[in-house]
Amino acid sequence: MTGQPRRLAGDTYVFEASTTNSGYVSGVLIDTGPEPSVYDGHPVMNVLITHGHQDHFSSAPALRLAGARITAPREEVALVENPEVHIRGMFSWARPSDEMVNKLFHGGGVKVDAYADEWRGYGIDPIPLPGHTLGHTGYLTGDGVLFTGDAVYEMPIWSRHRLPYAIDPGLVRSSLSLIEGLDFAWMVPGHGVAVDRDEAFEHIAYHRDQMDLMSERLHEMIAEPLTTEQAIAAMSSLAGLSDNSAQYWLAVTTVKGYLSDLLRQGRAEFFVREHAGWWHAL
Repeated sequence: MTGQPRRLAGDTYVFEASTTNSGYVSGVLIDTGPEPSVYDGHPVMNVLITHGHQDHFSSAPALRLAGARITAPREEVALVENPEVHIRGMFSWARPSDEMVNKLFHGGGVKVDAYADEWRGYGIDPIPLPGHTLGHTGYLTGDGVLFTGDAVYEMPIWSRHRLPYAIDPGLVRSSLSLIEGLDFAWMVPGHGVAVDRDEAFEHIAYHRDQMDLMSERLHEMIAEPLTTEQAIAAMSSLAGLSDNSAQYWLAVTTVKGYLSDLLRQGRAEFFVREHAGWWHAL
């Protein structure tokens, strides 16, 4: 991340990063990168957080100590204030060892001062975009710049990470459709590059197509019943994931999300046999 933001439109700027992009509008920061020194020379009075994954609010503790007010989605507050909650949730509330946790989830929490749904000011509107997490929220500035956090994965992200994290694919699809109905000129994802509206629509369509493809492939895989572990292994292999603990546990959540989505659609059944959970396509 560079120390100088790029002006996209009007008073809306973006700090572009190899980790997490952040927006800047008249003293309001939207998400943060890992180094608070990046924002030196740019007063930060408010920090708006898209969701409770630590890589999106890494600098928030330091910025709050310096006087910034922290705003986060209501459903994400527990994760922002105590990232251990999210880590425990991924492991069915058991305590994992450090090497089992993705590095993006390591780090300290920060006290939240206000809820995103109550935010008013600076021409910035909070836009609920759940699916990546339950309370995931984007922010649309008065200059027509939409900061989407992790609601949209651009095409290069899919080429590097074939099974990107999502807890509810159905909600992700709804959020993608909602974005398509918004009036914006620029889209800034949490990871990737700022794109204009036309290119944003291409990325959204690709995201949707990839999700649909994964869902169909998973449905094909469970034509013959598979246990949950077998389904996770099959999808991870298809996606070319590495055999390491952090990758595995991220895949556990995402594949379970797709399995549950098939169940809600009436396209799969779940049953327990020999003390294991099994999935079968309908």
